[in-house]
Amino acid sequence: MTRQTPPIADVDATGRRLDAHGRVPSRSRGVVPVSIAALVAAGMLVPVAMAEAAPRPAARTATKASPRLDVGDPGLPETRRVTRLAPGVSVTSIVRGDKPATNATRGTTQRGPWRVQVAMIAPSAKGQLRTAIGTDIARREGVSTLGLWSGSLVAVNGSYFSQGRATAPGDMVGLAVNGGTVISEPQRVAGHMGVLMDSRTKQLRMDDFRWTGRLSSQQGELRMDAVNTPLAAPPGCENVDPAQCGTPGRFVRFTPHYAARTPSGPGAEVVVGRDGCVVSAQPRRGVRITPAQVSYQATGTKAAELLRVAGTGCPTYREQLTAKDGSPVALRSTTFGVVGRYRLIRDGEIVAPQSTSGFFSRQPRTFIGRTPGGSVALVTIDGRSTRSVGVTLAEEARIAASLGLVDAVNLDGGGSTAMAMRGRLANTPAGGRERAVGDAVVFMP
Repeated sequence: MTRQTPPIADVDATGRRLDAHGRVPSRSRGVVPVSIAALVAAGMLVPVAMAEAAPRPAARTATKASPRLDVGDPGLPETRRVTRLAPGVSVTSIVRGDKPATNATRGTTQRGPWRVQVAMIAPSAKGQLRTAIGTDIARREGVSTLGLWSGSLVAVNGSYFSQGRATAPGDMVGLAVNGGTVISEPQRVAGHMGVLMDSRTKQLRMDDFRWTGRLSSQQGELRMDAVNTPLAAPPGCENVDPAQCGTPGRFVRFTPHYAARTPSGPGAEVVVGRDGCVVSAQPRRGVRITPAQVSYQATGTKAAELLRVAGTGCPTYREQLTAKDGSPVALRSTTFGVVGRYRLIRDGEIVAPQSTSGFFSRQPRTFIGRTPGGSVALVTIDGRSTRSVGVTLAEEARIAASLGLVDAVNLDGGGSTAMAMRGRLANTPAGGRERAVGDAVVFMP
């Protein structure tokens, strides 16, 4: 299918007037970063609703309940506190176990404690379940910041991302979809599992999705290698004309979600406007693009090929997302998605690996799942602490099952695990500090 960038409106998604440049006029309080406002206006970022007043108080009830989380020894004390954020939306804070662990025992103890936050969103809840990104995906933002900027009731960390990479550390590692646009392609990594959500119906779809992207014209066709991923010139092609490089290189699409400026370096770049026609074409990389433009970059021999195939006119871009069985997946404006790693539950059966070493050992965890009735659960489990020891992947799956979920996927965890309610942290991140992440899963009223 052909993906076109929507036009810029003169109001943003929350109804505020924009100036002639697509910006929200500055105010003394609650100023939204310009690039975020422009992306909202272009329809490619979650609506922004900066809170100018303190969050409204939520109704809270403290209850003592029989142990229900399937983790640790039977009979451990379990305390639950429910915060009702809106009709059909609640967060339950669960503490299982009552004595702190020690650093020597927290990796193996069966006495806990475990601190779990469970956000439950009913199908009847009024609002949208979707992803939020910050200023751009080349950079990172904290979950509480993304929750505040998006005006969400609840937010948790989402996709795995390129933490530690010098260039574009917020780039997702695997499938990410924002408003029907693929902003990061699936990768063949062990256990990777995409989670698509419909922002309107709140339906979830979990699968090992595949993706293809092609740019074509009467002069030929180029197959995409990646989306929003910085390129490096092939060895020996760093300082030569693209036509003189004999190594294939790579071909990448950059959407406005990446950043206002595309990565620079040797190769070639073609920018197209909202009508799909070429705005500029040059034998080098690195330009500014507007929220209504898309850039294509190539290195090696693909650089000269890009200029030949799409250097003029109105080339056609088509992308296709398919399920593992090959069936096509519709990409609509209500389609959002993140990449997790390892399915925890499939059709009511626990399918998580049972290993307890390395990645599978006790860690802070975040997961998303659904109940038989269609409620969506966003769950965080604190770890790496004597106050909350974390869980193995197998323990995480048992907790998901004990919460009544019939499908669940493990999302990014460790230092990324965070939940925010109305823009304020609701858990204790590992190390005591919130980590900036690439995206978040949010529920917006």
